[in-house]
Amino acid sequence: MDKARLSLAKSKRPTISLRLLLHMSWQNIISKKLRSWLTIMGIIVGIGSIAFLVSFGLGLQQIVTDNVVGDNSIRSIEITTPNSRIIKLDSQAIEKIQKFPHIDKLGVAYSFPASIGLSGGGIDSIIYGVDDQFQEMTTLNLIDGRLLNNKDQNSIVLSTATLKAIGISDNSKALGQDVEITVPLQYADPELKDLEESFKIVGIIDSGQDNEIFTTTAVFDAQQVPIYKVAKVIADDTDNINELRTQIEASGFQTSSPIDTLDQINQLFKFFNIILAGFGAIGIIVALLGMFNTLTISLLERTKEIGLMVTLGGRRRDMRRLFMIEASILSIIGALSGIVLSYVSGQIINQVANANAASRVSERFNIFSTPMWLVAVLVLFMLAVGLLVAFFPAKRAERINPIDALRRE
Repeated sequence: MDKARLSLAKSKRPTISLRLLLHMSWQNIISKKLRSWLTIMGIIVGIGSIAFLVSFGLGLQQIVTDNVVGDNSIRSIEITTPNSRIIKLDSQAIEKIQKFPHIDKLGVAYSFPASIGLSGGGIDSIIYGVDDQFQEMTTLNLIDGRLLNNKDQNSIVLSTATLKAIGISDNSKALGQDVEITVPLQYADPELKDLEESFKIVGIIDSGQDNEIFTTTAVFDAQQVPIYKVAKVIADDTDNINELRTQIEASGFQTSSPIDTLDQINQLFKFFNIILAGFGAIGIIVALLGMFNTLTISLLERTKEIGLMVTLGGRRRDMRRLFMIEASILSIIGALSGIVLSYVSGQIINQVANANAASRVSERFNIFSTPMWLVAVLVLFMLAVGLLVAFFPAKRAERINPIDALRRE
């Protein structure tokens, strides 16, 4: 009966408020400034290292993705024919493909080797006949003039490399000039004759070192070229890409999509980021040992204080909560400080890298990328690990016998 009454009396003890526990934890942290600062520094180094290295991996992943995929829509699918005389990418095939569900846009293009000449000189190049839809789905870096439209007749857009090859160094002077282009159409049909016509330059693009010429599909349609070189479609949603590709491939055509490359890049960098995080985790281990040492010493120093609080009516679980809150404060302060330090360092490196590459690269790039989900994951991770480390000191604090604790001094 006495034990039952004692148990009932203990259960009726008032719980120490969370606000008071926070105050007590904070006062203990700031009263031991050196020890608390060293513990927080360990967490800053550990979390900061992980944030810095993973941000570096994510930045590289974004740079690689942008360069591989470029401005092409991730929903685009490129359609070509296998080496077969039976399966042809002609107008009938395009009409069939256009009836497939989940297609938002569809464009076609011809492609032939060509010879372009000006004032008697000539060079080899590649000429593409594109329709409006295909041109819209293809990234053409226009630097002067304009792009093609469906009203153009014998108009072309040239790359800067092609202009230099035919002896034109001033882009503005090239606009409006006529050039002679010869295209051997026998590649599409042996019965067709060479296309030899004069074309007017209406636009100039920058495509690196490639000698490229773009004109409208109408030029080749007028010559009755029967087969397109490539077609491109845009799916209405990324979730429908696989279904649409399956339907197209079932018709005998080959497909490719930026999403294939993107999946490979993500898979590669997934393991790369795990390795980088593993290197940073070495600092976390050191930080956790420091936190465990701090909480254990704090428990030994406050044994009498804990015994007195229990004697005055505090619950044993409040003693456990006291140490868990103290560990949470240390974890959150250290994690946020480490992430901020990592972010600032990454931004400084980004600024320096962009400043050094300004003369060679026109677009800004980020070597370090710190998305918000990474910040949230690291803070929650450190909080969870900190609570785990604090579990044993907190458990010991909960089990302290108040009589033994008060008898020590």
